[in-house]
Amino acid sequence: MSFIRRILPALTLLILGTLLALYIVPIELEQMRWEVPGMPSTYPVEQLCRPIFLALLCYLPFLGAVFYGFMGTMDRYMTRNFITYFLMCTLILLLIYILADFTDNMERFRSRFDDPVVQALHFYGTQLPMFLYQILPYTLLMGTLWCLSKLCGGSEIVGMLQSGRSLLRVCRPIFIMGALVALAYGICGFHWAPSGSMYREMVMKKKTKADGTPRSIVYRSDATSRIWRIETPAPATSPGDPMLGVTIDQFDSVVRGRQLKQYRASKAEWNKEDSTWTLSNVYTREMAAPGVRPKDDTFTETLTLAFEEKPYQIISPGYNDRIDSMGTSALYEYISSGAGSREDRRKKRTEWHVRIARVFSCMVLVLLAIPSAVTFQRRGTMKGIGIAVLLAALMLFLYRVFPALGEAGVMQAWLSAWIPNFLYIGIAIYLFIKNLAHRSAREWMSAKLKGEP
Repeated sequence: MSFIRRILPALTLLILGTLLALYIVPIELEQMRWEVPGMPSTYPVEQLCRPIFLALLCYLPFLGAVFYGFMGTMDRYMTRNFITYFLMCTLILLLIYILADFTDNMERFRSRFDDPVVQALHFYGTQLPMFLYQILPYTLLMGTLWCLSKLCGGSEIVGMLQSGRSLLRVCRPIFIMGALVALAYGICGFHWAPSGSMYREMVMKKKTKADGTPRSIVYRSDATSRIWRIETPAPATSPGDPMLGVTIDQFDSVVRGRQLKQYRASKAEWNKEDSTWTLSNVYTREMAAPGVRPKDDTFTETLTLAFEEKPYQIISPGYNDRIDSMGTSALYEYISSGAGSREDRRKKRTEWHVRIARVFSCMVLVLLAIPSAVTFQRRGTMKGIGIAVLLAALMLFLYRVFPALGEAGVMQAWLSAWIPNFLYIGIAIYLFIKNLAHRSAREWMSAKLKGEP
């Protein structure tokens, strides 16, 4: 019976995770058909990781339950406390974040959408990964500080240490759960947080005409040597809608600037089944060579063309090239392709390293929080907690300064991304040494000045 009680939560979360994966992974695969150029058989490996990572995210609670089921009594007690305080911090900060954002955008929802309540729920559903990507490292820090300070206040940490375990061994459950949170954080930042940022820009800041329809757009595809001009594009909330007043200019991929053909259509619709575009009421113009009389335009009621462009690429000009709107896979593809200027590639390479380094910063903040919250003296823990919060705020500043140096070419991209982690690991090790010696910072410094160990 004891074994069944231990594995029952894991089995329950396994079933729930499987059901959730079966629901959202097909949605993600469908979304990829609207976003990623080409057919599914030609998708790059980086894009194919998206449904895999999404499925992994669904099973992270199950993995946590497995670890919990095989822990000892003391470890399970520590895990329960940590999860409780971490979830409280996350939910409180997330709720404040969403309410503040909704208050700022409430008038936009009311004026732009027929059903503002439903559209607001859908909008914040797309923004959830972006919000979590911004707050998870710091709720992980606050949850660890809150959990350990409460246990220290009740002298429970002292009792655990008197059982013969070290401080690191006592906090091992926190490291395990923190690693799972860091993995979830990395998955959010892989694609869905940047995608939420792009969707936000498209919905909130894209200008419209007086009648509420989107303004005309121009999309240029260097890969296919095509320029799209669309008078009335599909809205961001429903990219599958027909696009009206479409002009497509096809250029020579070898001779720069030489136009080969032009299509003028009253309407363009994308067929997701075979990734083709259907143009209605089309006038096709064959561009002649210089000095040759051009041919007359050819009219066709419907014309089906196998263009690689997808709706999301066309309706998001100026957004899908922003670094904060590009997924990690898109950054890697851009860097590998060698496209763009040298400075642009350096910026994107730095951002790619920063996203990887910030995943590990979650564990660095946990390592920083443990010695800050644990105290063995007759003094409160607020001083250590205050220092930890101040250091976490300083980490935000460092993740602005050093990557800026990497983008400017002052230092290597990988080094500029990892320096904050290296610095904070050193600070955390110092705090551990000081706390394990049961000394305050003043006592430690006095001993060093006297030459004592």
